[in-house]
Amino acid sequence: MSSIYQFEMWGKKFAVDVRGGNFFEVDALASEVIELMEDYSREEIIKKLGTRYGHKKVVAAVSNLSKLRRKNLIFCSQESPEVIVKRRITDLTLNIVNSCNLRCRYCWNDRGSYGADSDSSQMMSKQTAFKAIDLLVKESKGARDLVIDFYGGEPLLNFDLIKEVIEYCNKIKHTKKINFRFLLATNATLLTKETGEFLIKNGVDIAVSLDGSRKIQDAQRPFFDGRGSFDAVLENIKSIRQDYRKRLVGRATFTPYSTDLTKTFNFLRNLGFDRIEMCESEKAGYGLETSNQFFFSGSKGLSRLKSIYNKLARFYARQVVKGNLTYENTYFNRFFKQLSRLYHIQSVVGTCSAGFSLMSVDIDGSIYPCTAFVGVEKFKIGNVKCGIKEKKLKDFFKIRISSSESCKKCWARRLCRGCGSCYNLNYFLNKNISQPDPYYCELFRYKTKLMIAMIALINQKNPLLLDKVLIPEYYVTRGKVSKPKKK
Repeated sequence: MSSIYQFEMWGKKFAVDVRGGNFFEVDALASEVIELMEDYSREEIIKKLGTRYGHKKVVAAVSNLSKLRRKNLIFCSQESPEVIVKRRITDLTLNIVNSCNLRCRYCWNDRGSYGADSDSSQMMSKQTAFKAIDLLVKESKGARDLVIDFYGGEPLLNFDLIKEVIEYCNKIKHTKKINFRFLLATNATLLTKETGEFLIKNGVDIAVSLDGSRKIQDAQRPFFDGRGSFDAVLENIKSIRQDYRKRLVGRATFTPYSTDLTKTFNFLRNLGFDRIEMCESEKAGYGLETSNQFFFSGSKGLSRLKSIYNKLARFYARQVVKGNLTYENTYFNRFFKQLSRLYHIQSVVGTCSAGFSLMSVDIDGSIYPCTAFVGVEKFKIGNVKCGIKEKKLKDFFKIRISSSESCKKCWARRLCRGCGSCYNLNYFLNKNISQPDPYYCELFRYKTKLMIAMIALINQKNPLLLDKVLIPEYYVTRGKVSKPKKK
């Protein structure tokens, strides 16, 4: 394949250096020069294009692109160096309960049971949680900022354990000078005023799953008995103090049933959510519904998703330019994380954070590289009593998505981080975690094109905003934001 990939988006032309990952906005002349530069000499290019564009313009274009080539910014002679990440676990996901009081139509983990046969609700014990935290401290290898994510099921069904974990971590903080940040994803049906304000006072970042209006929420996220959940969620959100409410994250999952994301965004913002994330439902996991009403699938589904993200990218770009979206209310957002990595051309090759900086512990103390693999026996890498089995983890690390043939031929390989299609999606869709799923790879490439166009648009309107909103991810960890130190 060519070492330069070119495409058009939003009426503009762009060129991406496949080996280096650098990207540029180009005009029609520069685009044609780039097409010829690999096979023709300077004089031949000027002769071919001089008549149509004018001799001086072609000479200037060739000279400018040749300078970029000498600086190895375009037509890179070799792949940009990989960023090697040393394993150090700093993020722990505690799956503290395996049941849920909702029956979300797109749920990927079978109500929190992750495919387990038992129908009985099980909860993580205090002893298991404390051992998991002790292991986190050990595996963090001296890190001073650690993250604990309460997960389920619906984690607030085990609220007593959450309080005990926070108390235990506070003791460690005072004895070992370690800072803990806490994350919690909840359906908010149990998020009372007292519960919410306790969590926020104790530094827990709460993500509330609310998909939109009453019609959307009740259709996509009903209670176990079929009742709508909208009223219960809304009542609990409004009971929380306004200044506390701004610290909540509004997380909406959109499906073919709910595609007007601008409307969803404004709905959540009007409820008092300052931080908002919107992601599509993914048809990969346990116990999924057979109906496609709540999933995007096939070529039609992909085409529809592209259209939705096109509108969302334009909306996000306008909001950034207006000053309505800043670093403080987007750093957690997956779309903006990808946008930031793209802007800074950050590529962490080999795997995502699973097993490197993240581990997930199930209710019985079993350890997995990430939450998505909980319950899949072959991905179990240890338990909290005996710790992580290094051999099992090394076997997991040997798998490199980016070494597949499809990745080698992909123009976005240096921008992908190796998980445009993640291990979890690959496993559930292909039964092979090292084989990227073509559907999600194509979606990633399209979103990358949109983001390049976004960067160009923001740069045109107010270039100073780019460095203010898109902070390099090396200085951002889950739940913790830190700025680079001045040299």
